[in-house]
Amino acid sequence: MDNPLSYLNYSKFMQDAIIAALNTKAFPNPKVAAVLTDNKGNIKSKGVHHGPGTNHAEIDLLSKTTIDKDDILYVTLEPCFHADSSPSCAVELLNTSLQNIVIGDIDVDPRTNGKSIELFKNKGLNIQFEYNANNLINPHYLNQKINENSNTVIGKIASSQNNYIYNDKTEDKYISNDISLALTHILRASVDGIAIGKKTLLIDKPKLDVRNVNIKDNNPIKIVFWGADPKIDAHLKEHSDIYFLTSFTHKVDNVIPILDENFDLNKLFQNFNINSLLIEGGNYIHKYFTANALYDKFYWFKSANNIHSGIKLSDEVIESLKNKYKPINKFLLKDNQLTTYTCM
Repeated sequence: MDNPLSYLNYSKFMQDAIIAALNTKAFPNPKVAAVLTDNKGNIKSKGVHHGPGTNHAEIDLLSKTTIDKDDILYVTLEPCFHADSSPSCAVELLNTSLQNIVIGDIDVDPRTNGKSIELFKNKGLNIQFEYNANNLINPHYLNQKINENSNTVIGKIASSQNNYIYNDKTEDKYISNDISLALTHILRASVDGIAIGKKTLLIDKPKLDVRNVNIKDNNPIKIVFWGADPKIDAHLKEHSDIYFLTSFTHKVDNVIPILDENFDLNKLFQNFNINSLLIEGGNYIHKYFTANALYDKFYWFKSANNIHSGIKLSDEVIESLKNKYKPINKFLLKDNQLTTYTCM
């Protein structure tokens, strides 16, 4: 299978950097990676950030190799201008022979925020950009730094061309193709938690883990919006790795009674100590979150095929997407199409 990130227009080595970043656990810091290639397109070294108190990705890379003037450095986020527990990455890079750098996103942290790029320009470096690399890897980062809101919620739907989200006439439950599925798993690796509704658990039985991509041991916390249904015991036994959000208390630790008339999404984030949540359905959950404009980002994977029996995407979800969200990008994924949205 082709690297799914190539369909989002990332170059080969930025793809490598994104996957390297997603293989790290840097919480609560952003996941960042750097890849250094020679002038023949061979990877010389990689560097990653492993969290608070450890070297930044660029410093990690510099500890393993030297940079020659014809090399190209790919970094998922603008190198830091400031020094803290790690030295200023921008200054350290300028102490090498670096002449060529490809940056994923400008760092919105006010301590950097374009200062390193300006420094590189003043020193005559060749700078290119592959935007949205960091936004993909760390979906909460913009909210955290710009809006002073560390909580980010992402919605995701996979549907047929005629908007069915479940096919009850085939044993193959997947509506999406292999590229859409792989990108879904990359989205899962980028977040701290993944949530679905009760019906999605019972009908679709998703594994809610990260597979089909070269990312290991980076599964998000699994959450189900269960509600008030007291018939839960058998499901608790079957899904011991899932947390059930309910409106009632239970003796089992993975039942979290935070669903009530005054449901506060912040309670969910605080309870699990997470910054980002991916919600994959189903209709009831998507209706609530789209109607209340609670999604910061939304991903709609649409197949070219039609389905004529099963569960159709709610008209209310489609209407809310039209009225409260704006499409940002469209990507052709073989015979699927991905449309990304942001809240207006």
